[in-house]
This record gives sequence, C-alpha cells and structure tokens, in this order.
Amino acid sequence: MASQSSKKIAQANAQTLKELHLIALVVNLLALVAIFGLKRPARFWPYFLLSLPSFGCQYVLESSGRPRYVVENGHQKLARSGAEIKGPGLFEYMFDTIYTTWLCAVLMVVFGSNKVWWLYAVIPGYVAWKVSALARSFFGKLKAAPVVAENEPETVSKRQAKAEKRQKTQRVRTR
Repeated sequence: MASQSSKKIAQANAQTLKELHLIALVVNLLALVAIFGLKRPARFWPYFLLSLPSFGCQYVLESSGRPRYVVENGHQKLARSGAEIKGPGLFEYMFDTIYTTWLCAVLMVVFGSNKVWWLYAVIPGYVAWKVSALARSFFGKLKAAPVVAENEPETVSKRQAKAEKRQKTQRVRTR
C-alpha cells in the first residue's frame, strides 16, 4: 500500500510540475516579447532581477518534487517519488512567490511599466506578518501565570457557594 501512495504522489508532482513549467514558459515569453518586441517597458533589468526568485523557486520545486525512475528488466520502476510539493509549508510559499511574479509580469505587459514590480513587496510583507504572528504566539505562551496574593481570599461564584453549603449540611438519614 505504501507503494500506491508513492505512485500517487509521483503522478501528482509530475502533473503539477508540467503545468507550472508550461505556464511559466507562456508568461515569460509574453513578457520577453513585450520587452524586446514592443519595447514596453523600456528597461529589461527590473524584469530580469525580480524574476530570479521565481526561477530559483521553480528550480527547487523541480529538483525536490520530480519523481525518479530506474529501468529494471525493461520496465520503469519508481525509485523516488519526490517530496509532496502541493502540501503546506515551504513549498506553499514558493508557489506564492511564483504566482506573484507571474502576476507582476502580466501586469507589466498590460500596463507597459516597471512600476508594477512594486507589488512584489507583498512577499516580504507577508513573511513579516507570518513571523510576527508566530512570535506573538510563542511569546504569549511564555508569559507567566498571574501571581495571586496570599492574603486575598479566593472568589467563589454563587453557584459554587451554594453547592459547598449543601455538601456541608447534608446528613445521612437512617431508618
């Protein structure tokens, strides 16, 4: 049964990587045609420099998610299914970076301006927000419990006081 799970992960990873590379090819070719063919925007460097993180993320996804096969007795056998790239965690953030880069590239083509790359600042802002939420939850757990003064009596609710009173006054009846 474990082999079935590995095969499903390998198949899903291969399909996801195929779609990822196809869309990346279309978006980047569209951007290059706009830059070099239409001369919109005038400078190439913002597109090139700000697309590097996306290319790096695609490389990491490819190298860690691509299934590896070996040929044994004329048949392909799954050697390694690769990491599950559609799961939560770091891979999820890599996909978010890739999608944001594609959005900026398409908007660059539509508006013909490199100013749309300022939208790319969303990524560090999102990371800062996630880290601050993690830090708040971490430091919130470290707070000490409030110290109760020894001289102050404990406050008891009316319901609890009545229950204690009933317990004190209960008598065992005998026949």
